This record gives sequence, C-alpha cells and structure tokens, in this order.
Amino acid sequence: MRIQGVVFDVDDTLYDMAQPFYAALRRLYGERSEFDLPSLFLSFRRYSDERFEESQTGKISMEQFYIYRIQKTLEEADVQTTDAQALAFQRVYMGLQYQIRLSPMMIRMFNELRSRAKLGVITNGESAHQRKKIASLGLSKWMPEETTIVSGDYKFRKPDPRIFQLMEERMDLDKAGLLYVGDAFEMDVKGAIEAGWSAVWYNRRDRAVPTDAAGLSFTEVSSEDKLLSVVVKAVRG
Repeated sequence: MRIQGVVFDVDDTLYDMAQPFYAALRRLYGERSEFDLPSLFLSFRRYSDERFEESQTGKISMEQFYIYRIQKTLEEADVQTTDAQALAFQRVYMGLQYQIRLSPMMIRMFNELRSRAKLGVITNGESAHQRKKIASLGLSKWMPEETTIVSGDYKFRKPDPRIFQLMEERMDLDKAGLLYVGDAFEMDVKGAIEAGWSAVWYNRRDRAVPTDAAGLSFTEVSSEDKLLSVVVKAVRG
C-alpha cells in the first residue's frame, strides 16, 4: 500500500540536536581539549533516556532530570559540576534549542511531500518546550495543528501505541498507509512498527543496530539526502 501519511519525530530527526549541545558547552566551558564533543553528546542522550520516563511521570522533578544528565555526562570528562552550574547549562542549552532551523534538505523534503501525503509530528516531552522548538522549525507551513502531537498534552508517550493511534484518527488514515521517521530505535522505530506502521530509522549517529531489531522490518538511513530519497519514494508508491 502506498504511504499516505508521513509523521516525524523532532529531536535529532528534524534538526541536529548535537549543535545546540556543543554550543552550550563552548559558551559555558570554552574550548577544552578534554572534551570529546561527539562522545559527550552520545553520553548526554544516554543519560537523558535513562531518567526521561521518571521525569515525565513525576518520579523526579524536571530540575533533577536536567541536573542528573549533564552532571553524569561531564563526569566522563572529569569535570565536576554543581547543581547551579548544571541548571545554568540547561538554561543556555534550552535557549539555543529555540534558535534551531530546518536545513535546506529538510525544507526540500517537506516541499516535495506536502502535495503527496499528509504530514505530522509525534514528539515526546513537555508541551510548551517542544512546541517552541516546533515553532522555531516553522513546521506549521507544512502541517496543521491537529497533526502536531506532543506527549506532554496526554497521559501516554512513545512507544505507547495509543499515541500512534491518536495520529491515525487525526489523519483519518489506516495504519497500513502511515510511515514514521525517527532517530530513537526503541521509541520511534520499534514503537511505530508495533503500532502497525512502517518505519524509517534516521540513524544520524551511526549507532549499532539493536539486538532486538531481529525480525523487524524497517529502513535505515544515515543522511538527509538518503532520507529524502527514501521517504519521497515511499509516498510515490
């Protein structure tokens, strides 16, 4: 069946999440030889994933979440960070996230898709924070508010199949005609597949394929130009 709706993750899918992270570190700590920035970013994402669910369910506060992930990350570079310094990093990092823009290739992809398929976003996170990033990316030019779903507005989040089912209702499309594009394998790719959708794994960090991917059908890409090619081909049928 031809793909009739394409839905995207936001963070590290529609923009390179590492760039505001690198910029925040440079602003607060300067250029430091002991900082292996790509490795630190992967650690930051790992520590974020470790405590994300707890932050969303109220088991820990958002401040505790922000402090934990950057303190643990910088410990790997032998840099000790106070709680106040960790929150200062978060303020700078968050401010830089609100300055993100779509790349020319992403703009081209959306322009090619909008006459061929319905477009939408499903993103996990606090509603106001995620919506500011969505506004910075200018996504309303290609997709309406009703197909912009932020988990913070609901009691469930990816990979819960209910969030994918909600998009099916919003787009008025059968799951067989829906494709999800995301960078997080468990939440995005596996979540979409288990909801009955097709999936593209945008593996921009060249992560190893998870061991539990065996038997799952998905397409893996690692560059924006390949992503454009794969998604446009899917909607053309």
